[in-house]
Amino acid sequence: MPPDAANTEPAEALRDFFIAEDAAGLKKAYLEVAEMSEDRLPRVKDWHQVEYDFTRLFVGPKSLEAPPFASVYLENDPLVMGPTTMMVRSVYEMMGLVSPWKNRLPEDHVSLELDAALVMQKAAEQGESREIEDLRHFFVGRHMASWIPAFVKCVSRAESAHPAIVRAAELAGQWVDGQDALINAQRNQHLKQGGWNG
Repeated sequence: MPPDAANTEPAEALRDFFIAEDAAGLKKAYLEVAEMSEDRLPRVKDWHQVEYDFTRLFVGPKSLEAPPFASVYLENDPLVMGPTTMMVRSVYEMMGLVSPWKNRLPEDHVSLELDAALVMQKAAEQGESREIEDLRHFFVGRHMASWIPAFVKCVSRAESAHPAIVRAAELAGQWVDGQDALINAQRNQHLKQGGWNG
């Protein structure tokens, strides 16, 4: 979904937040998150300061304070474009997805992973197949759940982390946790009913 389309799911707004290109994009996505959040989010007076902090945390050009890439948290050497990135690319290919930023932004970027998880969620809601459910269980419940908590912790500890950015990271972590719990509950329900064909 293009970042300028209306979001109906908090994860869509969070996806757009973590891939925003400027203060206006950050503000738009954050306000959408705030509309859907049950909690009160930190107020922002200066979106250009948030953009500056966001750049220091996630973009560069200097060393990133909180890299938004799974491979940094899952690989022995915290580098991107390694085995984790290639595995994520393979998952996208299994879903028929291709990153619009292919070869410009590693596929294991938090926004791209949120987007893929949303595609899997929608496919699961439409009752696509057991393979989709299994892939979703692996991708969200094992892969994303294994690195997003470390990412959230890194963001919350970073000196440059504006409270709005910290809260957005926390909400992304909560969404992944919620999806993991939902997927496990659905899997348990299927097993109680005699499996996928029961």
